[in-house]
Amino acid sequence: MQVQQILRDGPMSRYQIAVVAMCVTINILDGFDILALAFVAPALARTWSLSSEQLGFLLSSGLLGIGIGALFFSFLADAVGRRPVILSSLAIMSLGMAAAGYATTPDFLALSRVVTGLGIGGMTASGGVLAMEYSSDRRKTLAVSLVVIGYPFGAVAGGAGALWLLEEFGWRAVFWFGGGASALLFPLLLVWLPESPNILLEKRTAKALLQLNRYLYRMRLEPLAQIPVDVQAPRQFGIHALLRDHRGITAKLAFAYAAFMFAFYFIINWATKLVTEMGLPDHSGVTASIIINLCGIAGGLCIGLASGRTNLSWLVATVLCVMWATIAIFGSLPPTTDAFYLASAALGFSMWAGSALAYSVIALAYPAEIRASGIGLIVTIGRIGSILGPYAAGLLLGSGVSRAMTTFGLASPVLIAAVLFWAVANGKAASPCE
Repeated sequence: MQVQQILRDGPMSRYQIAVVAMCVTINILDGFDILALAFVAPALARTWSLSSEQLGFLLSSGLLGIGIGALFFSFLADAVGRRPVILSSLAIMSLGMAAAGYATTPDFLALSRVVTGLGIGGMTASGGVLAMEYSSDRRKTLAVSLVVIGYPFGAVAGGAGALWLLEEFGWRAVFWFGGGASALLFPLLLVWLPESPNILLEKRTAKALLQLNRYLYRMRLEPLAQIPVDVQAPRQFGIHALLRDHRGITAKLAFAYAAFMFAFYFIINWATKLVTEMGLPDHSGVTASIIINLCGIAGGLCIGLASGRTNLSWLVATVLCVMWATIAIFGSLPPTTDAFYLASAALGFSMWAGSALAYSVIALAYPAEIRASGIGLIVTIGRIGSILGPYAAGLLLGSGVSRAMTTFGLASPVLIAAVLFWAVANGKAASPCE
């Protein structure tokens, strides 16, 4: 029996669970690091007298880096392995966060956020794929959901920590904390993070066999005397397979994810500022952001547990329609903390449930040998939307468009995403448990 089949069909060992936990931890750091600027946005805007347009540019700069990093590192992850890409990305992310804490101008801060984004982008595809490849078929979707909700978990912890760091040490300490946490995680992953079994089987070298047997021992499985002869090098690879053999699905997923990310990153970056612009204090805006991400954890976990019992195509369409409605009304709420907190709860649940479902649809749409490349390409194209969303909000609000019209208009792309994700999931007859 092939190693991949044993991992797919057998029970999850403690080591496999530990690998998934490492991938979740990585995404927790991602969640803190990418939203660090959103946490300090009100204080930074006052300190540097930033306009809405300038703030929108800064919020979008990290997303540009994520797009570039996701595209470059995802192809590298399929070619050389998940482990070296994850370790390199973590080092880059740590350097970018540390540099942001020393920024004295908006331009330098934007550059440091691009560097941070490069590292986060490299982890976006590799971490989730590695968790899938070490999970059984029965637990694959749950593993993906746990990795996805690591992001809002990091944002929740980051939001709570940011409140204290801002009050005690100022906005620079938020970035230094993120960089330090990433640096501390690096040596742990250097020792314990494994390579993908699929990558090792494809290499067919003595060193790869030694590594694979080490991981099999940790999973309490029998070692291999040699790489199985029926393991063939993949016939498809990278961008050529994505744009030739899978161009229809790739096009639909690219448009869907870009539309989804447009609205997602608009509200995730501007929620804090929208709340404070209603006359509420800074801590209310940060609290709203924490609620969004805390309820996002519940949303992603519920979807991970329930998706195997529900048709994926209709589930993703329904959740995204709820997400559209909650974003659309966010700018029309009365200026009370109770109203914003309640809306933030519904928003967070639907947004992160939608994110977990979108990731599942994308991952299941591609075969294993090009999965990281597929996710990386879609994430990169999606970052166009994630860059334009916060920037468009800055332009609209800066030009005098009302909050109500801004949120209603910028929520509309979610409906496009709902239709396209439904079409892909329905066409593939995909189920997260398959």
